[in-house]
Amino acid sequence: MVVSANRFLSGEIQRNELLQPECPVLVYCSRRCTEQDTGAVFAQVRMVNRTDCTIATVILQIEGMLADGSAVYTQRDLILAQCNAAPHSLFGEERMLVLQREAVDTLRITVERVVFADGTAWRKLPEQQPMTVEEAGWRSCTCGMLNPAENTVCDLCGAVLPEKEEIRIPPAAHMEVLLPEDITVPEEYPPAQIIREYDPLPVYDTEEEEPEAPRWLVILLSVLGSLALAAAIGFFIYCLVYFM
Repeated sequence: MVVSANRFLSGEIQRNELLQPECPVLVYCSRRCTEQDTGAVFAQVRMVNRTDCTIATVILQIEGMLADGSAVYTQRDLILAQCNAAPHSLFGEERMLVLQREAVDTLRITVERVVFADGTAWRKLPEQQPMTVEEAGWRSCTCGMLNPAENTVCDLCGAVLPEKEEIRIPPAAHMEVLLPEDITVPEEYPPAQIIREYDPLPVYDTEEEEPEAPRWLVILLSVLGSLALAAAIGFFIYCLVYFM
């Protein structure tokens, strides 16, 4: 698809303020873009591959938020396939993700699943909640990349991190202007690209708990057990009275 240089009205770049410490991908910053002719809304997301493996696919959840923190909409299972993101590299911003057209103040972007080129995968568990920089105890490199406290070198540039540094949020990095031919835009504008099935893949450093029995089943078994106990006691008393 040929993309004209002035086709999109780009919004302000927004630095991601919430971290997913367990995730192998860091959402670095994002920007909303509007197509002038149709009014279709898209998102560009710049991410960092924090691992030593090549990333093939990333699945995101994007929430449109108001200034008071309330969510206007939530779009799940937004797929960035064929990323071919090299270890410790920036990627993702050349893709345009279709968003809903409601006006929002900011985007909250969560990584739900990461599939590596070797077939292994990571996925977010319900108990893994986003954290602020202060809560996670992360620190920033001179390049602007946030790193876990235990890191000795930067996940992005490889520079040696100082032993002690005040936690701070650096300004949003400059998002390079892409050439028209570098932007990938879907031919049609569905509300979201939905993945319908997940292939069973091994998960990194996570364990799932055994599923609990449904509450109604527990209550039913308790009632039946009580009735059985009452019947046994009644039968025992009947036998005593009858044979005495």
